Amino acid sequence: MTLGMLFKEGRRRNLSPLWVKITGVLVLIFSAIELYGAPFGFIDSYILRGLFVSFAVALTFICFTPVKSAPKESEDVPLLDILLAAASLCVGMYLTVNGTDIINRWTGVDPLLPADWVVTSACVLLVLEVTRRTVGPVLLGIILVFIAYNFVGKYLPGYWGHRGCTLETFLDRMVFTYDGIFSTPLGVACTYVFMFVLFGHTFNAAGGGKFFFSLAASIAGRMRGGPAKISVIASALYGTVSGSPVSDVVTTGSITIPLMKKLGYTPEFAGAVAASACSGASILPPIMGTAAFLMVDVAGIPYIDIAVAAAIPAVIYYVALMLQVHDRSVMQGMRPIADDEHPVDPARKVLRENWLYLIPIVLLIVLIVERINPTVVGLCATLAVIAVSWFIPGHRMGIKEIYGVLRKTCLGILTVANASAAAGMVIGGIMLTGLGGKFTSLVFAATGGQSGLCLAMVALVCIVLGMGMPVPAAYVLTATLAAPALLEFKFSLMGSHLFIVYFAAISAITPPVAVAAYAAAGISEGNPNSTGVQAVKLSIAAYLVPFVFMYRPGLLMSGSLFDIVYATVVTTIGVACVASGLEGYLHGPLRSRLYRLLLIVGGIVFIWPAGWSDIAGFAIFAFVYAHQYIIRKNNPDPALQDRAVQESI
Repeated sequence: MTLGMLFKEGRRRNLSPLWVKITGVLVLIFSAIELYGAPFGFIDSYILRGLFVSFAVALTFICFTPVKSAPKESEDVPLLDILLAAASLCVGMYLTVNGTDIINRWTGVDPLLPADWVVTSACVLLVLEVTRRTVGPVLLGIILVFIAYNFVGKYLPGYWGHRGCTLETFLDRMVFTYDGIFSTPLGVACTYVFMFVLFGHTFNAAGGGKFFFSLAASIAGRMRGGPAKISVIASALYGTVSGSPVSDVVTTGSITIPLMKKLGYTPEFAGAVAASACSGASILPPIMGTAAFLMVDVAGIPYIDIAVAAAIPAVIYYVALMLQVHDRSVMQGMRPIADDEHPVDPARKVLRENWLYLIPIVLLIVLIVERINPTVVGLCATLAVIAVSWFIPGHRMGIKEIYGVLRKTCLGILTVANASAAAGMVIGGIMLTGLGGKFTSLVFAATGGQSGLCLAMVALVCIVLGMGMPVPAAYVLTATLAAPALLEFKFSLMGSHLFIVYFAAISAITPPVAVAAYAAAGISEGNPNSTGVQAVKLSIAAYLVPFVFMYRPGLLMSGSLFDIVYATVVTTIGVACVASGLEGYLHGPLRSRLYRLLLIVGGIVFIWPAGWSDIAGFAIFAFVYAHQYIIRKNNPDPALQDRAVQESI
């Protein structure tokens, strides 16, 4: 491998029929281990994590090339990758056979045996390589920096110096403890994440994705700018079972983006709508993507409490997104997609014919409310989908369909699994060197003790660390470094971690490395960078709402009923002001840039929880709205008049 290859990533292979069968066997063994060990703890946690990494790494070497190259119709796996996959399986076997001794050994005191040296070194190097192939050089570079800091820190002067560590100590902590590769991110990936990804794929295979799209079309098909609104609603619905921005883009965007382009939206705006709507999947209850499951272990907050706290901010996000889509549709004179030639079934009919799909969703919500282990919840919901499918014509799931779902799950989770294992090494390095406490002191020094500057710094760090990375990896890296700093500023535990989750999620649409926007641009055939910029504009609520709920805990359902209602009203008006200012429409076109700027400023001042800021925000909004109302009343623009009530929704 050349040095240049370290700065590239691979691509997924088009496996030959023989290797499809070989991976099929590995997938079945992998699935059996997960289904047996994850929900009820029949396999020791350390051994389960070791087997999970072993199979994930082995499948990665088989399914991903070392670097991007021109794809072939049928590809065999090179000998080197076969040997690396076999080495990964051998590591898993060693950890399984010696798991009890590893768990009971005295870390840092008992020396590593020769076989231990080989296994730990191989494990670290294999994880680094699969991370490069699947996630890319960004995360690999971050990990290498933290690894280097473990060894060179003792040579650094002053504040950044530490006592350093030996190679033996490093390998011991990274592989033979829960502080490195097998830390919380991987524990969540091999339990909650695996089971809910399995649920999402099973639900989609049973026709649930099509049901969500039909329901979204029945709701928004008769509205102006229907395809864009269908994209928002469908992504929100599908996000409740997917929780992955990129997966959501590929699933719903492949249908909605071409429809938006056909109606007249630019490729960049069509892709941006899909990317923005899908990024909300990671902040939308009841599943909220994998980062929320990490919050359970990292922050120690029950999942149901997280889902309840995140409900209002998520709704406000989608309301603001729908408002911007509507404003753009009105200004461009977009027509509804539903007409005499393209009829759309009413929502009542869609629900009447597909109500069985609601059973797994209701079961999932009920079990979460009952505080059942999320891994068990995911398994029960998956079994419910399979059972329900037997009563839906054309979607009955048999052995072949179930195998297909297991294959999609195991191969689809590889990126998250590798990123989680790699993120664990960063966490181990932070704990080993005490960097977390130093980061808190650095934040205090850099911000002068100003809470607003602290939040801005943490948001920036989260976006930078999240570039090109899955949301869980971005969350756990920032949470390990920055959450203690937010707590030092007396922010709540719930607010601090949700703040990080939000910015980890929207890092997927924030240029220059906006993976969800890139995926949408691939479907829309638009410019990826322009799509990312448009997505940031459409998702402005996601950049503002976290700052609001840090200062107004009522938005997270904390406090009295008045606090909750007032925070919700103020935040909704605030993001609506900013959205209208960005789009240039409020009860008619905003023809003056001054009024657009006033609306944006008025929306932003609502963030600060003070009487003067609320009064100023309401005054600005009332002034601009009154001005627009008078203009619209005296000079109606026929091109912008609503022809029917339902078209102006």
